[in-house]
Amino acid sequence: MRKQFLITLFATACGGTAPPGFSTGPGITSASGSTSGSSTGGDTSTGVADDSAGSGSTGSSSTGVLRDVGAPPVDMGLPAPPGCQGKVDLLFLISRLHTMVTEQEQLLASFSGFVDTVQTSLEDFDVHIMVANPDGVKWPGWNCETYCNEDPQSCAEWGYKCNDLAYDVTACDETLAAGLIFNGGGGAANRHCELLGGNRYIISGEPNMDDAIECIAKVGWSGGDPPMGDALIAALGPKINAEGGCNAGFLRDDALLVIVLISDTEDSKSVSKPQQQYEAVVAAKGGDPNAIVALAVTPQPMTDPDQTCTYNDGDALVRHLINMFPYHHEGDTCAPSYAPFLDEAADLIEVACAGYVPIPG
Repeated sequence: MRKQFLITLFATACGGTAPPGFSTGPGITSASGSTSGSSTGGDTSTGVADDSAGSGSTGSSSTGVLRDVGAPPVDMGLPAPPGCQGKVDLLFLISRLHTMVTEQEQLLASFSGFVDTVQTSLEDFDVHIMVANPDGVKWPGWNCETYCNEDPQSCAEWGYKCNDLAYDVTACDETLAAGLIFNGGGGAANRHCELLGGNRYIISGEPNMDDAIECIAKVGWSGGDPPMGDALIAALGPKINAEGGCNAGFLRDDALLVIVLISDTEDSKSVSKPQQQYEAVVAAKGGDPNAIVALAVTPQPMTDPDQTCTYNDGDALVRHLINMFPYHHEGDTCAPSYAPFLDEAADLIEVACAGYVPIPG
């Protein structure tokens, strides 16, 4: 991974300079239609262009942007699948590394619209939305506390209250993959998210959805380099989702699972590998890869040597993971807006939902 810009920031601390601009970069690509991992499933072709080339996936591939998500299968006299009936568990893993200033702004500008689009496309919308801790261990606000005596103004500019907020940190606030409801540090919400139901994730019926989404998604840029794959596995583990766990009740057996990984660096910190990550996600959904929509916003291969944004020139581990799933879609961190990617992702969720066969209760 290389950078073609310099950001003058405290090392994993608070404050920052004006974010780098975006170039248009390569087009957003999508793929669906074959299971590239070890699990097997039915044909889930949705009329979406495939972009598996060079990703480590097997099978034929071509490149393109998301087009028509496809018409329903031809009626063969078989009963239609029950569909997800509006039940969707949305899991976001968002890097809070100091390089994520512009990417954070891009995401926050589009997040609520994405949820609205999914809600409009699905009947009886019943959603869980969680932004999980991507790097674990230390609450990022502690970085601001370090500078509170030396340079309190730097953190105050981002709404951080020195010698105040840190007293409210809990064990779950510092647990890898726990839902984030108290984002602290540079560029973060710097407040508690009071969510309907008292969970570490949003549920349907949230009276102020836009504010709740901003609160959990405004993770800031005072965190560490995230082990995204390890965090993904942890977020879907039985212990953290069981009664008494930080994310109790988030993962539902009969809901479509949507995972969204957003980072401008490659996953160099995970101990697990993409194949292990894929298998863990599929296992969390009862062995059914068609119960999952995998989305990612990642650095794309460089097309412009003068572009001032992160690009990929190494082993694209997140892309390799995402492309293993039958339903997958990838966006570019350097895109001028994430809204088109999220709109196309919403279309893919609708397709996956229509053909979903939930695990019998």
